[in-house]
Amino acid sequence: MSTDPVKRPFYTVIPLLFSQTVGAFNDNAMKAILPVMAAYQFGKASMDEVNQQVSIVLILPFVIFAPLAGWVSDRFSKKKVVSMTLLAQLLGLGLLSYGLVRKDLLLSLIGFFLLSTQSAFLSPAKKGILKEMIGSGRLAMAVGWMEMLAMVGILGGIWAGGRCFDALVEENGGWKAALILALATMALAFISWLAFLPTPSTEAPKAQPFKARVLWSHFGDLRDLLRDRTLRGPALGDAWFWSLGGFFYLVLVKLAGEVVVGKVGIGEIYGDWFLLLGLGIMAGSIFVAYLNRGRIELGLTAIGGLIMPASLILLYFSDPGGGFFTIGCLALGFSGALFFVPLNGFLQDQAEEDRRGRVLAAANLLTQLSGILFILFHAFFSSYMGLSAKQELLVILVPSLLVGFFTLRALLEDFFRAWFHIFLRIFYRIRAIGMENLPAKEGALIVSNHISYADPVFIGAACPRKVRYLAFEGLSRSAALRFVFRLTETLTVSSEKSLDSLRRSSVRLKEGMALCMFAEGGISRLGPTLPFMRGPGLLARKAKVPLFPLHLDGVWGSVFSGERGKFFWKRPLRFPYPVTVRMGEPMDPTEGNAEDLRRRVLELGRLSFSERMPHAAAARSRVLSLARKAGRSPLIEWADGSTLIRREFWDCVEGRGGKVPPEIAFWVEHARVVLEGDERIAERAYASFTRAKETNLWYQEGFAVGEGRGPWEDSWFPWIPLLGQRVAFFGGKKILVVKPGSSCRDPFTVDGLASELNGLVSMNLPPLGGDSNLFASSTADDVEKGSKRGSLGRLLCGFSYHHSPADGFSIKGIRDEPELIRETGGVDEEGFLLPT
Repeated sequence: MSTDPVKRPFYTVIPLLFSQTVGAFNDNAMKAILPVMAAYQFGKASMDEVNQQVSIVLILPFVIFAPLAGWVSDRFSKKKVVSMTLLAQLLGLGLLSYGLVRKDLLLSLIGFFLLSTQSAFLSPAKKGILKEMIGSGRLAMAVGWMEMLAMVGILGGIWAGGRCFDALVEENGGWKAALILALATMALAFISWLAFLPTPSTEAPKAQPFKARVLWSHFGDLRDLLRDRTLRGPALGDAWFWSLGGFFYLVLVKLAGEVVVGKVGIGEIYGDWFLLLGLGIMAGSIFVAYLNRGRIELGLTAIGGLIMPASLILLYFSDPGGGFFTIGCLALGFSGALFFVPLNGFLQDQAEEDRRGRVLAAANLLTQLSGILFILFHAFFSSYMGLSAKQELLVILVPSLLVGFFTLRALLEDFFRAWFHIFLRIFYRIRAIGMENLPAKEGALIVSNHISYADPVFIGAACPRKVRYLAFEGLSRSAALRFVFRLTETLTVSSEKSLDSLRRSSVRLKEGMALCMFAEGGISRLGPTLPFMRGPGLLARKAKVPLFPLHLDGVWGSVFSGERGKFFWKRPLRFPYPVTVRMGEPMDPTEGNAEDLRRRVLELGRLSFSERMPHAAAARSRVLSLARKAGRSPLIEWADGSTLIRREFWDCVEGRGGKVPPEIAFWVEHARVVLEGDERIAERAYASFTRAKETNLWYQEGFAVGEGRGPWEDSWFPWIPLLGQRVAFFGGKKILVVKPGSSCRDPFTVDGLASELNGLVSMNLPPLGGDSNLFASSTADDVEKGSKRGSLGRLLCGFSYHHSPADGFSIKGIRDEPELIRETGGVDEEGFLLPT
């Protein structure tokens, strides 16, 4: 198996995830059993006190041994550390069981202390090993699964421990029932150790050798953590969540004692509540893992921070046995996962490798100190002030609201970004390719094509780091966009202050920003990629940062694009809608020019287009299936009013029809070749049809195909009318392609270039702006030029090209083989192909 963490399959972490889940289950099953056993043996009055003692015993080892645990995790192979700590569970459980045999609660608590000590050493090792096993790219998803399963173990252990104890206690008594369950957890501990053994080995980092001061370096590591502006916030947020969780555990156990009459049934009822919390956390963690694919989405923390206090309010006003209380438990668990999973992943990812163990141990120390403080708060509110469990929920609501507010304030941009990404995950399927080319921290200038208003969101969702954008200053006249630009640190450029804009952008790139430019200068409302401006190359050379070509494929057709002649107000073509964001390898800013950069972007687009096109037998099957649809609808109309329906056309193709009209004889032969098995023509036909659809030509009422026998006419007929459910009208020298029922008889005439190998290559398209279509504009500057007299049009989507005086002009389409195009001599400054 590969030792490269990026290349290791994700399933290699499954043994670790399973083992840590079982360990969490064991710890918390015993944590749940001891208080209810005390309630059964010594009375309900002792339950809250024993519960506080057990909670402190669970925390103390993390305080005492945190720096040593961090040093051990940094000094030795994390696999060995995890393996030894899993085996050490048996020692703690063995002593705990011996205390139960002796009916000595103190001895059992000492055994529980050893069990907690094992957890203290396991925690930094199991978290630190994740990145070593699978790298940064999948770390967020792995953290999501780890935290979800840890919560499953914690809450599942509480649920199972309480329920099983209640099932055994009446027949066996408190001590024996607890002993039976302790022995069962010993068996589980041994199984979890065996299950971990297949985990791939990891190398021991070069950490500092052991020194005595390591044993008391708690506050030094903690001080360093709190001074780190990047890690301080996530560490404090993580500590808040776990402390609130510990406080809530004590409150729920107390609430169960208040609700249940008698000594039996307490464990069952609070076990059920924690099961609901567990289900909520499981759902929330899966949601975070899904949304965090390829990145860590901190905005979810802000969302969770707002929902958590709302959940506490619902719990306070709900009957503990009612449905709203159930909803409150589920909502608290779900929002809690949204809050802490991204924080945990961010903390693990940002800590340097040689001190990751110490950072995580310091974060654990902060969490445990905070946890002890919250246990003391509970003891004060419960024992000294005599508050009920519900009243304690009301008390904790105040800091929850404050944490939610400050989290939102600190992560406001991430908050909105997370909502956008949730929207994208629901309505879009974003396929990110080549994102490993983007450096994690250094300055980078990303250059992309521009198809829709949502392009920045698509790119932001695909990239593993935050990307800033360069926009025209005129857009900031809108109050809404001005707020968005300020929130997202968008840089602006204007023609009047271009040098100043260039200088500011260069400074930010040198500081390490990842900046994206849309080199076409605006959204392409025609479909094809427009010519690139020189600005990206100039900026990259001034900032001395590499250029990263990026292509957005499949965006034409999104509701945010100009497809169908309008933005936004239209139904999506597919749900969920597929989009591919493909990044290429970096370019040296001192080499090449705007046209070289555009060719790189077009090649990325060609690769994405080719991947979504059906090939060979699949293409033939798709073409025949689409071509045979709506068999009784008209396919061809003549000026005299006669028609030929699709079914009659296929009768001719299959040799069952009568005399074939001479003007469509070659159509019939063309279709017959595909019917008899020609897969290459089917590939070409489907690709040409898709390229025509992904232009502004397709939403016209009709268009005329200019003269050009051979590949040009063969690429249009019969396939475009057949596959696109259009009608071909013979009314003169030109063939009109119109929508069914349309009376359009004076349409735009499209001309361009087609080739024998690739079908439609380029087109002159209808202009946009003025009164020509739904993009009507009153200013000439808003007209987007779609055609040029004497040219062969612009290259359609899914093509890249190469041009040199020695080799001529060649293109690549859905196959990698280049095709020499002798009809054109290059590309002009407006992106139009020039005839030879």
